Amino acid sequence: MLFHRIFCRSSAMKCRIAVATLLGALVIAAPALADELTATFVVEKMNCALCPVTVRKAILNVEGVIEAAVDYQSKIATVTYDDTRTDLTQIAKASTNIGYPARPQAKMHE
Repeated sequence: MLFHRIFCRSSAMKCRIAVATLLGALVIAAPALADELTATFVVEKMNCALCPVTVRKAILNVEGVIEAAVDYQSKIATVTYDDTRTDLTQIAKASTNIGYPARPQAKMHE
């Protein structure tokens, strides 16, 4: 009712534009509502300081991965991802396919 009084008082066209703008904003904001999860992976065969850079790059190329950090000392990759677009298997496969076998260690909600 308030929306109608503010935006639709002067013309039907202005009302349609206001409604379309509001709906567009909601569509743009919808991806932010997806579940972001954080998981850790044990990454094998990293034997130099550049290996984590290579693994991180491969993981970041997975559609749905938001952030990745790979630690050489602990051999752990921490990955934040959108679980509506990817899963643990796809993330592990990205690392494994470049020669660094990875397996999920833990998953937690963000």
